[in-house]
Amino acid sequence: MTGDNLKSERTARIARFYHAEELHTQTELILSKAASHHLVTVLRTRQGDIIELFNGDGYHYRATVTDTGQRAPGKRAVLQVDQRTLASSESPVAITLVQCISRGDRMDTTLRQAVELGVTHLQPVYSRYSARVPDDKRMRKKQEHWHSIVVSACEQSGRAVLPGLATPSTLTQWLAGKDVPDHSFVLSPTANQSLTSHLSTLAESEEPVRRIALIIGPESGLDAEEIDLALQAGALPTCIGPRVLRTETAGPACITLAQSILGDLRCN
Repeated sequence: MTGDNLKSERTARIARFYHAEELHTQTELILSKAASHHLVTVLRTRQGDIIELFNGDGYHYRATVTDTGQRAPGKRAVLQVDQRTLASSESPVAITLVQCISRGDRMDTTLRQAVELGVTHLQPVYSRYSARVPDDKRMRKKQEHWHSIVVSACEQSGRAVLPGLATPSTLTQWLAGKDVPDHSFVLSPTANQSLTSHLSTLAESEEPVRRIALIIGPESGLDAEEIDLALQAGALPTCIGPRVLRTETAGPACITLAQSILGDLRCN
């Protein structure tokens, strides 16, 4: 098959939008002004074009643009919700990423890639060497920003369920809580068993593993006391290779390993 034929068979990717309200088929929907602007001005969507909506309930909603809204007051697009289909984009293993909060846009990178790779729950935590705890106003703004990243990553990756984004806590508080999975792993520079080895052992167990947690330190790593606390809480020390990874790389790398061994990151 020639390159020209390959190119002719490609179809444009359908635009996806998160709509944080109930969705029903055979109903009309008016998009928000911001979503309408992105749909029409940025993506140049026209009347009659097909888009996809999701609201986190696990379904894809196919909709037709019946009016771009550009000639109406408010410039809000009108859609006709036509079809609902059950999504198949969620992993069979629930992965909690316990990520020490990093500085700058590193945390944004971690969250975005974690969502694209299928993480189920995101738990930002503060540790000794992580970014400092901001005041309440800045924290609310930061959480709103993180939420927008989660939504954008779901739109891009085709997910129809929003991963849980927990309120930041200290690592000590999370380890002392009741939501620590039985199979938890903490990256440690002194670990003598790789994450691949741990996960392969779980994959061979008679009972399928449904839930794991991955604990990732900040730029300077976790200190010895924090690693000891994780071990006391039942986490296993682990490493992922001979190279030192940046904090924004380590989390997604661990998720990739988990999805390839226990989850659905396969081609077949």
